[in-house]
Amino acid sequence: MCKLTKTEIERRIKIDFPNDYDCTLLNIIDIMPDVSEEQIKLWENSKALEYVVIDGRKMYFRRAVRNLFRIDSRAKSYYIGKYGDDRAARAEFLAKYLPEIIGKTDQKVFDFRFTLSVKPDVVPEGETIRCWLPSPAEYRYQTLIPPHKNVKKSVHSTVYYEQTAQRGKPTVFSTRFRFRSRSFFYKTDDRNQYDSFDSQSVVEQPPHIVFTEPIRRLSEEIVGNEKDKHTIAKRIFTWISDNIPWAAAREYSTIDNIPEYVLHNRHGDCGQVTLLFMTLCRYNGIPARWVSGFMLHPAYENLHDWCEIYLDSTGWVPVDVSFGIQRYSEDEDIRYFYFMGIDAYRLVVNRGISGELSPAKTFERSECVDFQRGEVEWRGGNIYFDSFDYNFTVTEVSDCMRRLTVRHTGNDIFL
Repeated sequence: MCKLTKTEIERRIKIDFPNDYDCTLLNIIDIMPDVSEEQIKLWENSKALEYVVIDGRKMYFRRAVRNLFRIDSRAKSYYIGKYGDDRAARAEFLAKYLPEIIGKTDQKVFDFRFTLSVKPDVVPEGETIRCWLPSPAEYRYQTLIPPHKNVKKSVHSTVYYEQTAQRGKPTVFSTRFRFRSRSFFYKTDDRNQYDSFDSQSVVEQPPHIVFTEPIRRLSEEIVGNEKDKHTIAKRIFTWISDNIPWAAAREYSTIDNIPEYVLHNRHGDCGQVTLLFMTLCRYNGIPARWVSGFMLHPAYENLHDWCEIYLDSTGWVPVDVSFGIQRYSEDEDIRYFYFMGIDAYRLVVNRGISGELSPAKTFERSECVDFQRGEVEWRGGNIYFDSFDYNFTVTEVSDCMRRLTVRHTGNDIFL
């Protein structure tokens, strides 16, 4: 876990919330021309339009407008009617893919290249830049081809590099690897004891996995008097799917307690709802642990977070609460595939949160919880997301027909 100064947190918040009211209003009008100021106030009060007060002024999240048209049901319907549903491609793909893999193991082989570029003159010429890039973790659902000799094995799987900064030029780091990923789907009578759980997977893990009063109240609402762990976990999964819409996230390092943030704002991205799910599971005595990396589905490649839970009837099983209930299907196995199932379009990098990098960083991390976008620093301090860009290229080797390059500026947030 990294500890940030108040000044650094405020600096990061200002980067995430750059737009004033007039700018935000213009962006909303561009999509919904007849919007009223009264409606905007209602959206602010409902947390559908996210802002903070900085130096006495309302400043809006840089992705607040797009999030608004995901979170608020009326605004969402308006947006889909005008522009279409940007998640339709993934839903269409899963509707065809998931029935094909129920009851069997699907395998995919991917070639993956990740590049991080520190912007010119961020670091003085001649200084050494230290860089950590993501790499496949040792994990039962994936195999590296061949094993990567430079991978550092810890909570976060990394490869480490150093380069000397040159004046007027970006400093570019890159890694490439090939791996095999496998799908799995468990039913309650399946037994998988590939490993047991330890006490750390059922306890609080401050600052984000904490059994606060809002968590206790919500657990009572969802769980009631139920004692069966499988039923409890499925109820939690269903409640989040039904009540918390996906929305792009502000930087995790600027949030005191992520599950409480999700409950207060009634939206969250993949990692935020996963932390809420894990916290509720652990509060109810169900072991839960973090898994994250990348999702590689056609037309929907990006960073992604999910988790695993331990049930006596099955052992450890995957849960992707962000993918949630597959509502297009009447088949219960498909509807709840991502409760106790995972597809083959995944790259796992992390098997926990807030771990130490290897070798250890000298300064605070840009991402204090997860690790996907890379980390960089020099002897003068950490190099934050606004000072570097990253991109990744993925090719599905099994059919050699699909290649995609995803480019991001350093402070883009994932899906």
